[in-house]
Amino acid sequence: SPVSTLSCGTSHVQSTWEVEQDKVLTGDEIVLAGAGDAKRQLYEARLDPQYWYDKAISRVFEARNDFEVLDLPVRYTEDTALLKRQYRKLSLAVHPDKNSHPQATDAFRKVYGAFETLLDLKQQRRMLWIMGALDQSDYDEGTFADDGEEDELFQWWWEATVPEMEKQAREFEGQRFDEIGRMWISDGRGGDVNDVRWMGLTSARTLHAKDTAIFLDCRDRGDYAAGHITGAWCCPLPEILDYGLVNVFAPELISKMLMDRSLPIIIYSEVATPFSRCRSLSRWLLRAGHHTLKAERLRRLRGGMFGWLHRNGPVVRPLAGEAAAAPAADAVAVRNARSRRQDDSCVLQ
Repeated sequence: SPVSTLSCGTSHVQSTWEVEQDKVLTGDEIVLAGAGDAKRQLYEARLDPQYWYDKAISRVFEARNDFEVLDLPVRYTEDTALLKRQYRKLSLAVHPDKNSHPQATDAFRKVYGAFETLLDLKQQRRMLWIMGALDQSDYDEGTFADDGEEDELFQWWWEATVPEMEKQAREFEGQRFDEIGRMWISDGRGGDVNDVRWMGLTSARTLHAKDTAIFLDCRDRGDYAAGHITGAWCCPLPEILDYGLVNVFAPELISKMLMDRSLPIIIYSEVATPFSRCRSLSRWLLRAGHHTLKAERLRRLRGGMFGWLHRNGPVVRPLAGEAAAAPAADAVAVRNARSRRQDDSCVLQ
């Protein structure tokens, strides 16, 4: 046998296979003698890393739904840690900084869009119902009716740059704010934040033009000063968590909300992610005004400030000299909030 050794007394004669094996200096490849240089080169070949990046791009584009995009089984999941883990893994594979494929940016958008869509549990159930993956007897079509149907196809990430999407993925602090709100004000008083519906951009612009809605901006004061929807009130969520809702809201705003109870209240943040700040502010409003504010009156702006800008909605921007004064204005606002601290539930009733 060519792979056996020959024993002659105490001597040991190597076979041709063992001789060839001794010549292999690195790696685990074993090439039979006489195989030729062509086969040897095939074993020693190494794939170009871009090959795997191209495979990742192809898999993302071939995915037929958001579950397949994130390489997940088509079934309902509330495991946000799993969604985040899959997003991180796949976004690295298609990130334009690492992947030189000409369609890497579009693949990244598709991965981010799947991640954000599946984080919204209502949208996740709606998708499964359309796909026939939910028990049809437990739901009807009205259960998953989309709010603001004229903007159903507006998904902000298709208009965004990669850094803008990365920023939102890193800053899912809205979920942290919402968890804080759930712990602090979960005494059962007030409406259910899950009943707060979306407001489409087209509908919001119509109400804005008629001055028949109250707009609340829950971003930081610096972001508000850099540009906000015309007529919107500045209601920074971090300050509300620190000092209470009515200590941050202007007295004129509280009066307007209580006097004009027919006006819808439209809340917006930077973008309309499932756990963006506007959801958390809705929770605080429902608790503070548990006698007067119903979930049906509150709306979250679809697309947030990002969508409003892309639909050319009216915006107030500072002059060059005013922008520098924003930090000083922030400090004054915080001092005022501290000085008039009081219980939220005593005022919005």
